[in-house]
Amino acid sequence: MIKNLFFGVLFVFFISSCASNKDLVYFKDVNRSVVSVESATVFTPVTIQPLDVLSINISSANADASAVYNRGVVSNNPTTASGTTDQVGTAFGYAVDQSGNIQLPIIGNVKAAGLTVTEFKQALTSLMAKYLKEPYVTVSIINFKVTVLGDVGRPGILRIQNERISFTDAISLAGDLTPTAVRNNILIIRELNGKRQFIPIDLTSKDVFNSPYFYLKNNDIIYVTPGKYKSNLAVDNFSRNFGIVSSIVSIAITIYFLIRK
Repeated sequence: MIKNLFFGVLFVFFISSCASNKDLVYFKDVNRSVVSVESATVFTPVTIQPLDVLSINISSANADASAVYNRGVVSNNPTTASGTTDQVGTAFGYAVDQSGNIQLPIIGNVKAAGLTVTEFKQALTSLMAKYLKEPYVTVSIINFKVTVLGDVGRPGILRIQNERISFTDAISLAGDLTPTAVRNNILIIRELNGKRQFIPIDLTSKDVFNSPYFYLKNNDIIYVTPGKYKSNLAVDNFSRNFGIVSSIVSIAITIYFLIRK
């Protein structure tokens, strides 16, 4: 009887463990028995927005003439809206004002907001050709960041070296979801053109790769909801279940021997 009871409880334990493990799986609807091919989401370059900070480097055949336009390349330190970093760093950039302009020495206001980095680079190169011989221009957004909050391994601010980062990249950089995180209702919070969007993302479905929100924008916030049973015991589900099984088996054995007496 004890043997049957033990194996019965052990069976229940493994069934519950398997059910819990299924809850942790990403992209559940992918057929893993064959190679499947789907069209990939086309990356849409981000557009420059007010309060972005731009690193602009301009060179030309006359180095002295172009030097006045260069304000250096910023580091990964936190950047303020004024275009300078905080006390951690000393680098500078051009801040896009609320009207969508940057102010270049000598030239004055130049429209940047609404253009991609590539489009702005091309427009600025054409503009500088009026003032410099053979200008060469590089442009990048230096305050591009994504914030990841909630039930992840390392919540915090991700400072991105370029303008291309996907939702799955950000989750990975934040240390992945914890075992207790809710995987089918993750929020992307995005502010664009004066409006705030709350966008649900389901990481258990492969449809996330086809989402128009798969690639993130500057200042996006990702919030991962903690599961209902978020606790230290829930984090180590195996240890919890094993302890329960051990207790049940011990009680069953004790009762058995008491009955035999």
